Amino acid sequence: MKEPKVVIDANVLIAALRSKRGASFKLLSLIGRGFFSYAVSVPLVLEYEEIALRQAAESGISPKAVHAILDSLLLG
Repeated sequence: MKEPKVVIDANVLIAALRSKRGASFKLLSLIGRGFFSYAVSVPLVLEYEEIALRQAAESGISPKAVHAILDSLLLG
């Protein structure tokens, strides 16, 4: 059976950054494990970056960590 393809909303990314106990973190942790594939575009990645960097200070996450997470999403 073919993997479903999903687009991960920026809100899911932010929720996953804020808590490791929620469904959003669980969803991101499944990336690359064959349960689904995901679609990204340049505008979507720029949206992820803008929102994540804005929320990073509130979440106690460094900009460097945000960029590392985005890199791992892009590289799969």
